Amino acid sequence: MHHEAPERFELARLLTSLAWHGWRLLTLRGDWKAMPDSAGFVWLVLSVVFVGGLTEQLVRGQSLTSALVSTLLWLGVVLAVSSQRGSLNRRLVAALALLSIGIDALLILTAWLPAAEWPVAIWSGLAVLRLLLQANGTGAEARR
Repeated sequence: MHHEAPERFELARLLTSLAWHGWRLLTLRGDWKAMPDSAGFVWLVLSVVFVGGLTEQLVRGQSLTSALVSTLLWLGVVLAVSSQRGSLNRRLVAALALLSIGIDALLILTAWLPAAEWPVAIWSGLAVLRLLLQANGTGAEARR
C-alpha cells in the first residue's frame, strides 16, 4: 500500500508530460526529438491512435468497416513517412502518433461543433506538415 502513491504519482506525471508534448506539437512548438526512442512507447501511442481513430470515425457515423480502413490507412501513413532506408525512426513515429491523438480528440469535439471542423482539419494538416518538415531538416528549425 505504501508504494501505490508513488506509482500513481508517476503515472500522473507521465500523462501530464504526454499531454504537454501533444499540446506543443498541436501548437507548432513541439520537437520530435523530444520523444523517447522506445519501441514500447511507440506501440503504446500507436494503440491509442488506433482507438482514437476508430472512435473519431464512429462518432461521425461511419460504419465499423470504414472506420477500420480509415484508421489503418492513417497508421500506415505514419509508419511509412517515419521510415528512412528501411529503418523506422521511433521518435518520429511517437511524435506523429502523439500529434494524431490530439487531432483525433479535436475532431471528436468537432462532431458537436461542426463549424470548427474545417479550422481543425486545416490546422492539423499544418501541424503534421511542420513536424514532417522538421524531421526532414527542411523547416525553419533546420536553418537555425
